[in-house]
Amino acid sequence: QTSCLQFSTMQSLLKRQVHRTLPVPFGGRRCPNKVCRSTNGTQNGVATKAIIDEVDTAKLQELERRFKMADSDGNGSIDRNELRIVLESTDGGDAVMFTEHWLPDEELDLIMDKYDKDKNGVIDFEEFKQIVYDGLLLDGKLSEYEAAFNAVDSSGNGTIGATELAQLFSMLGNPVSFEKLVDIMQEYDKDESGQIEFNEFLLMFRDQLIDLKAVQEYMGATKGAARQSTDKVLDAPEGDIALIFSEKEFDEALEGAAASGKLLVLFSALTWCRPCKGLQRPAQKMADAYKDTTVWIKLFGNANEQTKNMFKNRFQIRSTPSLIVFKGKEIVYTQTGTSKEKLENGIRAALAGNSKLPAEMLYPPVEAPPA
Repeated sequence: QTSCLQFSTMQSLLKRQVHRTLPVPFGGRRCPNKVCRSTNGTQNGVATKAIIDEVDTAKLQELERRFKMADSDGNGSIDRNELRIVLESTDGGDAVMFTEHWLPDEELDLIMDKYDKDKNGVIDFEEFKQIVYDGLLLDGKLSEYEAAFNAVDSSGNGTIGATELAQLFSMLGNPVSFEKLVDIMQEYDKDESGQIEFNEFLLMFRDQLIDLKAVQEYMGATKGAARQSTDKVLDAPEGDIALIFSEKEFDEALEGAAASGKLLVLFSALTWCRPCKGLQRPAQKMADAYKDTTVWIKLFGNANEQTKNMFKNRFQIRSTPSLIVFKGKEIVYTQTGTSKEKLENGIRAALAGNSKLPAEMLYPPVEAPPA
C-alpha cells in the first residue's frame, strides 16, 4: 500500500525552513532536525533556535485557526457533527464544499473513538492536533480532487472501474495483484456498485492510500490522451484480462465481444484459491496471444454480492478455477481445473476457420511417451 500524505502542510513547511537555515558544519554536512555545533560557538545556535521557535509558533497558530473554524459553535471543543464537517472538507478544513455527507458513519465513529483519548465525546485541541498530524484532513482543493478523479476515469462514465484503478496504481509505480485489487474494492466500494464513485475516491486520499501530488504527476503523464464520455462501466484493454465486479460489466463484455466477432473468455476464481493463482499467468499469456480473437474477463466469486450471485446462480460454478467461453452469446466451451493445454485447445476449437487464429500454440498438448 502506498504511504502518502504523511505530514501536514505546516509540518512540511517546518522541515523545509529548518533544513534551509541550519548552519553547515565543517565538511559540508547538514544536521537536519537538530542544532549543529559549529566552530562559531553559540551565535549560529541562537539564530537557529529563534528560527525554529518562529516556525513552531506559526505552525501552532495555524492549528489554532483550523480548530476554531471546525468548532463552529465556539464552545472550545469539536463534537461529532463538527468533526464530520471538517473531515469532509477540502483545503485542510477551510473549504466546506459538500452538500451531502460522504464519510460513512462507521468511519466517523472509528476516528472519533481513536482520537477522543479522554472519552468525553468531543475532540479538544490536543486531540485535534493529532488528527492533523496523522494526515486525516484533505489538504488539496476540491477542484484538484475532481481533476484527479476525471483523469483516472479514462472512460469518462463518471465512475472508476477496477481496470482504471489498476492502471493508476501501475502508473504510480505500485502495481497490485487482482487479489489486492479485490481487497481495495471491498474496502472502498461502499455501495457495492462495482465502481468507485467520487466520494469513495476521496476516502482513498483520506486514508492515505493514494497521494494527490502523485496523481497529478500521473495526470501530466497522460495529458493529451483521448477521453470520451460514455455510459459504459467496463474498460477492457485489448490483450489483457479485465477484472469485473458487477453484472453490468459482464453484460457489456458479452455484448462487446459478440459485436466484434470475438470470443469472450470468463475466468472465475476465489481469492484464496491456489490453483486459480497458478492459472493466472498462462491465462494472461493467452489473452495477449489471442488478443485479435478473444476478450478476457475475470471475476472473484467472493468479491461482493453481485459476483457471489453471478458465481452461484447465473453461472452455477461449483469448483474453481472455472473457464467459460462464449461465442456470440452461446457457451461453446467450459472447463474446470488448471490445464492450460486443454484451455487453449478449447479456445482454438471454438475459433476453427478464423483467419486471425495464431499458427502456433502456446501450450501444445504433451505427447504420451512411446510404449
